[in-house]
Amino acid sequence: MKYLAYTRCEFLRGFRYRANYWATLVIRSGAAIPESSFRYRANYWATLGGAAILVVIQWSLWTAVYRNTGPIAGISLGSMISYAMMGRVVSGFLSEPVALPAGKRIWSGEIVHDLVKPADLHFQLLFQNLGNALYKLVSTGLPLLTVLWSTGVLKVPRLPVLAVFAMSMLMGYVTVFSTSLLSAVITFHTKSRVGIDHVYTVVELLSGLYFPLDFFPGWLRRVADFLPFKSIHYVPLGIWSGIIAPGAVASSLLHQLIWTILMVVASRVLWSGALRSLTIQGG
Repeated sequence: MKYLAYTRCEFLRGFRYRANYWATLVIRSGAAIPESSFRYRANYWATLGGAAILVVIQWSLWTAVYRNTGPIAGISLGSMISYAMMGRVVSGFLSEPVALPAGKRIWSGEIVHDLVKPADLHFQLLFQNLGNALYKLVSTGLPLLTVLWSTGVLKVPRLPVLAVFAMSMLMGYVTVFSTSLLSAVITFHTKSRVGIDHVYTVVELLSGLYFPLDFFPGWLRRVADFLPFKSIHYVPLGIWSGIIAPGAVASSLLHQLIWTILMVVASRVLWSGALRSLTIQGG
């Protein structure tokens, strides 16, 4: 499939500088290292260090919350720690894509160069951003997972659960991409992302990024269950941590699959309509 080439190129681009490659820690003595290498190395270690700090903060927070109480909303401390820690591991993979043609690329006219390529721009961006998401998962997520597993903070579930989790996480990626693409479609008409980025905070809340949807009050939980956003974080993390009971995994995956398909279709239709109404400001 030709679009997989975009995934491969974007994934390898993340490792273009050896300073970005977490496994390449030894630098040959006497070798000249360009200034950009130090800059990218600092950026990588700052990202990894920031993720580690968030892990410590979340672990301390939930440990304090559960110190003098039993299960909350049916969720034990162990399940909550598993949910929160794995959330940090996959946060880069399931984060909002940043390479969509919005804002400056639209009003500056740069998007024209994307549209003349002999490839469907929708699928090009989908697979291109998948490569970037996989790079984040490998470069930042895997080191965190290794440390958390080796210290006993995070336990890896059985292989069948891992397989279901991986499938759910892939659907979560498609959903978050489609959501971001819809916001880019709005930018086609507004020519600005002012205000749109703030709305995405609501999406993150309803997706279960900050805590499981089980903690929501009844009315808000019903709203979250109706919307597609819980497919992004809550379903895959709930499967990993066991918050979603084994008997409810099949129905959760079916709900996730239906919403994934609907989001792809919706983003596809609105994307095509936006391209027909595109106007360029500048050039």
